[in-house]
Amino acid sequence: MASWTMWLMTVLVSLTTLVLVSWVLDIIKRWRMPPGPFFWPIIGNLFLFGGQFYLTFIELGKKYGDVFSLKLGMRDVVVLNSLEVIREALVKKGADFAGRTQTVTGDLMSEGRKNIAQGDFTPTWKLQRKLFTGAIRAYATGHALEDHVQGALNDIIAEFSSLEGKPVDVEGHIFKLVCNVSCSASFGYRYKMEDPDFQNLLKISQDFLEIGSQGMLADIYPSLSFIPTPTKTTLTKMFGTFLEYFKRQLDQHLQTFDPENLRDITDHFIKLQKEAEEGGDKDISSLTDTHIRQTVVDILAGAIDTLVQTMRWSLLLLAAHPEVQEKLAAELDSIVEQHRQPALSDRTALPYMDATINEILRFGIVAPIAVPHTTTVDTSLRGYKIPKGTWVMPNLWNVVRNPVIWGDPEVFRPERFLDDDGKVLPKPSALLPFSAGRRACPGEPMARADMFLMLGGLVQKFKFSLPEGEGPPDLTPDPKGAGLFSLASPYKVVMTRRK
Repeated sequence: MASWTMWLMTVLVSLTTLVLVSWVLDIIKRWRMPPGPFFWPIIGNLFLFGGQFYLTFIELGKKYGDVFSLKLGMRDVVVLNSLEVIREALVKKGADFAGRTQTVTGDLMSEGRKNIAQGDFTPTWKLQRKLFTGAIRAYATGHALEDHVQGALNDIIAEFSSLEGKPVDVEGHIFKLVCNVSCSASFGYRYKMEDPDFQNLLKISQDFLEIGSQGMLADIYPSLSFIPTPTKTTLTKMFGTFLEYFKRQLDQHLQTFDPENLRDITDHFIKLQKEAEEGGDKDISSLTDTHIRQTVVDILAGAIDTLVQTMRWSLLLLAAHPEVQEKLAAELDSIVEQHRQPALSDRTALPYMDATINEILRFGIVAPIAVPHTTTVDTSLRGYKIPKGTWVMPNLWNVVRNPVIWGDPEVFRPERFLDDDGKVLPKPSALLPFSAGRRACPGEPMARADMFLMLGGLVQKFKFSLPEGEGPPDLTPDPKGAGLFSLASPYKVVMTRRK
């Protein structure tokens, strides 16, 4: 018994000593890093966070400045809390800050960081992004995108017509619309709403998003990554099913690829990959089918992550601001004939629509904290040392909602993006819904095109109103946004068919 007690005491003393030594070393390392609040061993600064991280960052910034340090569990974090410091890090020193965080959740979802969102800053990743950007550009400027969005939109218009006059929570309908648009973009195939395969894909996507967005404890405590937690087991099984769908689709595309008949983004990507091979690109051999598959997964993941929630914000904001909605409808009526839906060729003639989309992306920014970066080398910022491998979290909320920049950031006002003649102003540097620098979202052109077609098509056909008798809507983000997201609070709208 005595020997067992002594062994246990030795283990406890050793662990305590290890924790205290690690803590002291972290404190010494912090001396050269940006300032920040006191942190405890093991938990770091987790005790500071109980709600939206981006609002906590603003409060901490009032004390510690535009760039400050935190400890989240065992992870060193530097927060970028102003437009100037974000641009200095992500644009001027872009390569130094272009890494991605390595987490258990991220590795699982990206098959070992083989996608663009989570992939590390390597020559393979640069080539992958280059090909994807080219594929997006080619697809987004062609008629295929229009055909795919308008086809999926017709199904939702039919659903909305059957619900006319009733208060409706539109989230499920928008999810189906965006998911179908993304499937069409990825694989050139639009599902019928009742298709069992589509219903199964919707269910898996919704469950995966709900569970995956919460992350795992091992993300901030890497030493726990070997433990088979229930969340890890569930995510692994769920993602396996999700991935099988993409494997089948990619295999079919590789077998039926025709360079003279490019059906979707996957075909465009394959075409650019083959051209790179023929051109002797030295990095092309490292780009595997897994990279291609994960690139396509990025399209659907990005859509259900952000585009669904952006469209939820869109309809809420238009219902809450009928004067903006009526200006949109009038502009659409003046340009787009009733027998057709808005087309991408109409965009230049619809400046108020363009300005409204900008304002929705500003006011309803879904990712107020950009996907965390990591430093790829030992670097510096504003005179402070930042070691290689440090997590970097740009607080975009403090840019798009900053009163010094926007004057009245809490007001939804599309006119801020128009000049006195009603023409769209050049995009301001402070409009950062897709982040900035080398890790800015490459899907921005397609996301904006999708928004234009979907929002234009819906406003052309319906008037969206708040249910009669309800007070002013809640336009503050839903506190259930997992701390990192800005989601519209639950709401219902009444749809009335326009004559």
